[in-house]
Amino acid sequence: MNAQTIRFLVQLAFAFAALFAVVLVPAPYGPSLGFFLLVFGLWLGRRIFRRIASLDEVKADLRQRVDEGP
Repeated sequence: MNAQTIRFLVQLAFAFAALFAVVLVPAPYGPSLGFFLLVFGLWLGRRIFRRIASLDEVKADLRQRVDEGP
């Protein structure tokens, strides 16, 4: 399992947790908690990727982002 796969799985897990928080937690706190979980998951996935990725994986990820464009 490479670093990009691990990053995707971490971000997916936090996205599902955010979705469940929005659905299950009462109104004023659910969306706030969901937003926090989503942003934290994106940040944590990026940190994990940078920590365990090899230089070649980082270069490939940057090339893919440039090719896809904004």
